[in-house]
Amino acid sequence: MRKLALVLACTFLCLAGCASEQPSTPVKSTTENNAGDSNSSAAAETPAPTETPAPVAETLALGKKATIGDWNICAKKAEVKNKIMTSKYLYVKPQKGNTLVIVTLSAKNNGGKAETLLPKVGLQNTMITATLSNKDGEEYKPSDLMGYDKDLMGDTIKAGASKTGVIAFQVPKKSAKNKKDLTLKIGTVDENVTYALK
Repeated sequence: MRKLALVLACTFLCLAGCASEQPSTPVKSTTENNAGDSNSSAAAETPAPTETPAPVAETLALGKKATIGDWNICAKKAEVKNKIMTSKYLYVKPQKGNTLVIVTLSAKNNGGKAETLLPKVGLQNTMITATLSNKDGEEYKPSDLMGYDKDLMGDTIKAGASKTGVIAFQVPKKSAKNKKDLTLKIGTVDENVTYALK
């Protein structure tokens, strides 16, 4: 009788053990599947972060006014010439294979003291410079029209005063052929504007 009770007890424990082990596997796998589903649905609901594109610098049309520091400026027109008359009998001519791109610019000094708009020397991060570029990214610096009273290069303008003059660039003829492909960048390293010479 004791043996029978012992056998029955062992059988009962084995069955109970088997019964308790069997559902644990599907329950565990269901939990994993549910967790996986919740992760995948969360991933589907949450869009991947996208990078915000950098703001595109605005290109101004000729005739538009702009402000750079204490200066109000406006590139009014652009012309391509083979020479520029600096006086009744004198002229400036570009090197062979080049032509002159002449930009007419007006500037007003709103600062409290006389300043040079386009100094010939100075600190790169504070001095205002002008650069002409073609569609291939080639850059050209202004030419000095020595003795020409309309040349703005190195010209000092009194506080509160305005002046209209020109900036001249020596450019290869092939680059100046399509004036609409040229852009004028004027300003400092940190603060500048770009004009399309259309």
